Amino acid sequence: MPRLTARIHQVMTQQGVPGVALGLIDDRQILWSGGFGYSDVAARREMGPDTIFGVASITKTFTATAIMQLRDQGRLSLDDPVGRYIPEIKKVRCRFGTLKDLTLRRLMTHRSGLVGEAPTSHWWELKFPSVAQILALLPQVEMVIAPDSLFKYNNLAFVLLGEVIARVTGRTYRDYIRRQLLQPLQMRSSGFDLAHPRKATGYMPERYQDVPEVSPDPPTNGYLAAAGLRSCVTDLAKWVSLQLHTGSAVERSGAQVLSGKSLGEMHRITFVEPDWLAGYGLTWMASRIGENVYHHHGGSVPGFRSMVAFSKPHGLGVVVLTNKQGTIASETIALEALEMLTAEAKKETKPGSPQPTPENLKPLIGRYVGMPAFGVIFQIEWRDGALRLALPVDPFTIPTPPTPLLATDKPEVFVIEAGREAGEPLTIEFDPNRRVSGFRIGTHGGRFRKID
Repeated sequence: MPRLTARIHQVMTQQGVPGVALGLIDDRQILWSGGFGYSDVAARREMGPDTIFGVASITKTFTATAIMQLRDQGRLSLDDPVGRYIPEIKKVRCRFGTLKDLTLRRLMTHRSGLVGEAPTSHWWELKFPSVAQILALLPQVEMVIAPDSLFKYNNLAFVLLGEVIARVTGRTYRDYIRRQLLQPLQMRSSGFDLAHPRKATGYMPERYQDVPEVSPDPPTNGYLAAAGLRSCVTDLAKWVSLQLHTGSAVERSGAQVLSGKSLGEMHRITFVEPDWLAGYGLTWMASRIGENVYHHHGGSVPGFRSMVAFSKPHGLGVVVLTNKQGTIASETIALEALEMLTAEAKKETKPGSPQPTPENLKPLIGRYVGMPAFGVIFQIEWRDGALRLALPVDPFTIPTPPTPLLATDKPEVFVIEAGREAGEPLTIEFDPNRRVSGFRIGTHGGRFRKID
């Protein structure tokens, strides 16, 4: 914390940020939460983990989760065209593609090709249109690039997704999110109301004076499903914790709100940038920093900037909320905090004592060559207390990670856990003297002869 605190103060000074609220999450618990600076400069009110912010586009992750809930209930499909639920969409002009290409999945992944905003001046005039007004303006909306051709960040897409939720459920978007996400997760301080006694004062993106001007804080109206949520570090820590529990065995119940399988589906990266440093899932985004890949979503509305991020392999997450628009303080602090946390986690991960190979598995250890196509070589190894199938290191081929071999009720049969042959049986074969002679993959797959 001393090193992270010093860095936060440095970023606040460099970017003129009045206040920062921070939460560090490990699995299901908050490791640390607190505030820096002021939630209101004039009143000298200190920032804290329960201070309320407009969290802007982090709202999109809630909207997408609601769509996934309805998908899991069989009430819609992600590949349905949005026109099935919003017939008014037929008024949209198609410079590229067709209206059938406007699917819920493409809206959720910012790859619909649709123009990114409703045709009003809401971001400049800070007067957001209603959903009805946006739908009435659809004749002025176009698909301006080919669907799936590019990542094109799209607020209008989430306005439409929010309306899909309302029409499918017969409830308002606000009511559905409150009942199906916020209440089960006990996010008691979160919602869509502008007034709250613990609300932070938002500030304008001012660079030339110590105290920036107070920002307007307009209602987002029809943009509620894209950017309207109000929340705090304490509540958003629960949202991040949910993302860290995606095992396929986790079923939706109580505070889980979405099955682990469906959460994992939302996190799965299906599109990557050409440099492979950024990728996109079902609304969640991901960034590669060195060896680490972090999932995240940020947001910006008048007066506020926010970021939630997490490392699935390490089970660590962070929430950063700031009360000044026009800076990247939340992104900077969030990713640097995760880098510090994962580095500490790696230090604490000490290698265990080497475990000897069980006697019954020793005959399996060794090198095997493919038959009749000689040249394909596998190794069966005992590493870190597990039996695994590995390819020898070859400087002329793409490295392939080893995969565990899972035991079955038959001592000579194992299941390959990952890789090209994932889920297939590996059956050990013996010579007439009951010595291991090789193995077979699958029921009609390749045979490999033991050579040492």
